[in-house]
Amino acid sequence: MVSAFAQSSPLCHLPLEILEKVILALDDDLANPLSSATLLALLLTCKCFYQFLGCQTNNYLYAELFRLRFDGSAAARRFGELASHDHGFSLQLRSYCSALKCVRTGDIHVNDVVDTFWSCFFMMMEDDGKNRCQLELAGLPELVDKFVRERLYENSENGWPAESEVNSLAMWLLWFTSTEERLRAETPAQRAQMANLILLYVLVPARYVTYFAPHTHFTLPLPRNLAQPPHSFLTVHGPYPQYRDGFSRRMPFYQATDFEVGIPLASVAAKLVYFSRREVMPLGTPPHLPRTREHAIQLGLTMVNPTQEDIQELNEHKVAKLIPKTTWDWWSAIENYDRAPSASWDDDWNPLIDCIHLFTPVLLKRTHYTPGLLSGLWQGRTLHLDAIHYRNIMQTAQMPAAFNEQINGFATSPVFMRLREYHCMDIQPNQPIPCVDQDGSGGIQNGWLPTSMRYQEVSHGLAITCQKRTCFYNEYVVGGPDLHDESNCRRCQYCGMSEIVFREDDAQYLEALDEVLAGEGMNEVEDSHEEVIHEQHDTMVDENSGEADRELSTEVQSKLVIKRKCDGILDIILVGETDLRHGQAWHHYKVYGRVREWDGLVALIRVPASADSELLGVWIFTGYAVGGQNFVGNWRTTDHPGEPVAFESAFAMSKRD
Repeated sequence: MVSAFAQSSPLCHLPLEILEKVILALDDDLANPLSSATLLALLLTCKCFYQFLGCQTNNYLYAELFRLRFDGSAAARRFGELASHDHGFSLQLRSYCSALKCVRTGDIHVNDVVDTFWSCFFMMMEDDGKNRCQLELAGLPELVDKFVRERLYENSENGWPAESEVNSLAMWLLWFTSTEERLRAETPAQRAQMANLILLYVLVPARYVTYFAPHTHFTLPLPRNLAQPPHSFLTVHGPYPQYRDGFSRRMPFYQATDFEVGIPLASVAAKLVYFSRREVMPLGTPPHLPRTREHAIQLGLTMVNPTQEDIQELNEHKVAKLIPKTTWDWWSAIENYDRAPSASWDDDWNPLIDCIHLFTPVLLKRTHYTPGLLSGLWQGRTLHLDAIHYRNIMQTAQMPAAFNEQINGFATSPVFMRLREYHCMDIQPNQPIPCVDQDGSGGIQNGWLPTSMRYQEVSHGLAITCQKRTCFYNEYVVGGPDLHDESNCRRCQYCGMSEIVFREDDAQYLEALDEVLAGEGMNEVEDSHEEVIHEQHDTMVDENSGEADRELSTEVQSKLVIKRKCDGILDIILVGETDLRHGQAWHHYKVYGRVREWDGLVALIRVPASADSELLGVWIFTGYAVGGQNFVGNWRTTDHPGEPVAFESAFAMSKRD
């Protein structure tokens, strides 16, 4: 009997490793999609090739093709080593190639456009150079631009565009694909059309969620026995603030078959898209202004007022800084996962995984804010809407007809702040300053800090006095000495090491631990905990002992293990001011605030530096650091703290130095 795979061609007798190397060597033409490359031709040649080179039997080959054509450092960094094994990369290769095929059609009406946008979003969040090149060659910029202009208002409610996952993804992909060349290629009419299409996402926080959890909470997750969300008021747009619990999507992702990811905030991307379009055209320089500050003093103009030089400075620096271009072969110059370009998006990616459920503790605790990220000089713009038009929006269930910038009287104002970052380290007897809510606002009216708090910057630190107790926060200097002392860190002493290991199946252990805590002594529980840890470690050793084999078992591939170094940080407070020269142009302010650990949300209070400037008012800036270079969110005044929905609008800033 002749074997079903018997072949006359001598190629079938070549060692599999040689065939794989030939395919990898030939499949290096980026202009050709994978589906039409050498591999497909070989698969169709005979059953022998199909058997040994098929995606169901040769995960190694397809994982190598993934590494050749797509970026993989983010997966290894964010999900541990198991996420970057052959099985996961092989599965993700098929997903990304399918998305690229759909993008190439240029069809915005295909049934699986949501799945395609998800894959494109993942690719951009993981981009180290290859992913973006692939997507741009496939035509993603043109596809998503067309989608926003033609389909953004589908399934609208009373004229308001929906905050759906496809719209949210489209908004983010529009930002990811925004470049200086594309922005300048748009006509003024096209830029105005785009700005007006997305304007409602920018301006209406009562309808379009601005944060992963309301800013009225500093400590999250919320208690499980909470009867109903607090501080939520009913408006014509629905409850405000919105409690976006479980707004997510489950899908296959690498080796995970049921991966849950939160739907990104459309309003954040919309602000970046809006400000980037609005600063294409430079601000005009009034000829009557003094040329420089020295010229103004010579003219006897000593009051706060901009000069022509100040206006030119605004035009020289973008407040919505575009994503830097990456090169295809970045790895040859860096060779470090932690320094890969995609690492700048880790703080944006991690909340999408960790901050989905408001009442569930985060087990795989990733970082949501990189220490030192906001230290330095920030320049931005605040968007102002006429109060009458804003009140009309907030009180009208039907979207106002002909709502656009030209009719509603928009204006922008510059904002400058130089920030310094201070950390409360996990060293006895240090304790973070509590968040005291005395006005029903969750403490946001004072940047989540108690109103009785007093602080003073001292040598290398910040001395904070609150409730007759003084706490010292160390100054964090980017590139300076490490503030973490493992020998004195309570967390490191408890764990016995500075490296913290989180496993996705820890939830099962924690649930069982909750049940026995009441009936057993803590010593017995801790002993049991150590036994479980040793069992898990032995299991991991046994499971990985076959590293010589090309594939790990399916059971091992399905587990995610996160390793993170303890940084010893218990709390982060920011302090700053307007630089003297910027204050002379745009007023002098002092700034202070705090970082919410749960999702990296930042709240800053801006106060006039002098008592004779009280008319300027006290403002709250609340937002996220995006992509490691932009600070985006909403500002609001503190004039009417008792109102359920305060007057607020958007801001965007970028880091100067």
